[in-house]
Amino acid sequence: MYHEGQTYHSIGEHTLWVQGSQSGWDKHQGTIQLTVFADGILRVKSLMFFRGQGVTSIIAKEKKEYDLPVVIKFNPKAYANEKNFLEWLDEPLVPVLNCQPTLHALELFRAHTTQQIQDTFLAKDITVSFILGRCRSLVQPLDVGISRPFKNILKVF
Repeated sequence: MYHEGQTYHSIGEHTLWVQGSQSGWDKHQGTIQLTVFADGILRVKSLMFFRGQGVTSIIAKEKKEYDLPVVIKFNPKAYANEKNFLEWLDEPLVPVLNCQPTLHALELFRAHTTQQIQDTFLAKDITVSFILGRCRSLVQPLDVGISRPFKNILKVF
């Protein structure tokens, strides 16, 4: 059940439901991908995926309201897949790495483990550390230090 103006999620969930008063907002689902560097400097824009094609006039108007450091993309399921993850690797991530060897921690997710993605990591000198989903709370400080505060901010809106 949704409560007007409220958000909620269970510990360990990957989805944070946000309910709005506008008709159709219960179907407005999205995923955000945050990129955090160890030094805290923002180098890569946040990436938001919404379900759909992104071609209606309402969506075009809404996209203009997002902050400039946010890239908006659309796909049928509202989450990252191999195609858009490759796009993200090529632009904007790889250019900011300046050909430096890099350690990249990622949640173990099918789109992150395809042969084409693995070949791209190898070609760009990116070493990947995969974190199992049920181990995130143990080995992924981003869940506590980044994701939780970010979700708390979302609850305010």
